[in-house]
Amino acid sequence: MIKENIYKKITLNELKAQAKTVKTMMFIFSGILLVLVFAAVFLSFRQGFYPISILFIPVALFPIFFGMLNNLNNTKKEIKSRES
Repeated sequence: MIKENIYKKITLNELKAQAKTVKTMMFIFSGILLVLVFAAVFLSFRQGFYPISILFIPVALFPIFFGMLNNLNNTKKEIKSRES
């Protein structure tokens, strides 16, 4: 089955706006992940080490970050192909 390129239907200006939005979202999301990881480490030293319960949320959210990264890379490829 051939995968349809959804970026072909979007104008170049919309692609650039989407890339900017995804970059901003990734920046905010990575900040949140860092805070969660530091909180998990802090709480593990403060209350004892419970790796499953404390680190579950940051680890569970990493696939969302990689999905956004993949989206950004695909958007950049499409922008580059249209500008060349």
